[in-house]
Amino acid sequence: MSEAAEKAVETSEKRIITKSDLRKVWWRWILAVEVPVCFDRMQALSFGYAMDPIIDKLYKDNPEGKKEAYIRHNSMFNTNCDWGSIIHGIVISMEEQKALGNDEIDDEAIRSIKLGLMGPLAGIGDTFDQGIMVTLTLAIFTPLALEGNVWAAFMPFIIFEAYAFTVSWTLINRGYELGRKSVFTVLKSGKLQSIIRIASIVGTFMIGALAASYVKVSTPLTFSSGSEVKNVQDLLNGILPKLLPFLVTMGMYQYIQKNGAKYIRLIIITFIVSIVLTFFGIL
Repeated sequence: MSEAAEKAVETSEKRIITKSDLRKVWWRWILAVEVPVCFDRMQALSFGYAMDPIIDKLYKDNPEGKKEAYIRHNSMFNTNCDWGSIIHGIVISMEEQKALGNDEIDDEAIRSIKLGLMGPLAGIGDTFDQGIMVTLTLAIFTPLALEGNVWAAFMPFIIFEAYAFTVSWTLINRGYELGRKSVFTVLKSGKLQSIIRIASIVGTFMIGALAASYVKVSTPLTFSSGSEVKNVQDLLNGILPKLLPFLVTMGMYQYIQKNGAKYIRLIIITFIVSIVLTFFGIL
């Protein structure tokens, strides 16, 4: 093992974060997760708010590191409210190692882990929460409430909140311990860069799936071919389904790459272009 790797392993065994610190993050997250949601960054502000005590503690003597951490944890984030807590635990463990001087943990590694895990955990958590817990509790207590038992009307809420609190607290702790053990194991094996690449690829797939699902762009244009009228949208779908949403998404990405994170301006431009193209019957 190289000298750098040995140093990284040594730092991975040190600990700064306490159970009380994890409790602060957990409490902030569950109280604020859906409060400051915005269209461009979703739960990013909640994530940054939850991480604030950790960032303050880890980088109190490093203003530049603190600034970078705040920027890092106010980027786009969206996942299940309780199952997603495991991401906080893993990220906290990585931030801890980074603050201790572990050069193997960088911004890309932390961002990739967040981006790669938020989609799968959202799918698992939303399916379990809405498909099992909510359905099951409503099925049990709704008939009782309809029979006149007032207490039964409140039981689904009480049970679900107890479940959500328990799951999120358990997972943030498991995530922290898992993150510490994973960092230690990965550093010894030298496979960190491979994991970062895998997480980045998974994250890219998730962003592509989100764009295909939520970006709605189509054209009503038609043209005549002999005696037949053809629809331009049908032709585009035959070439590549969701081609127009893809082009719009990539156009916005290129704009942000060139002009920076000027989201309000981009939203205004999108509104204007959409209105003009719709007026002329192009979209």
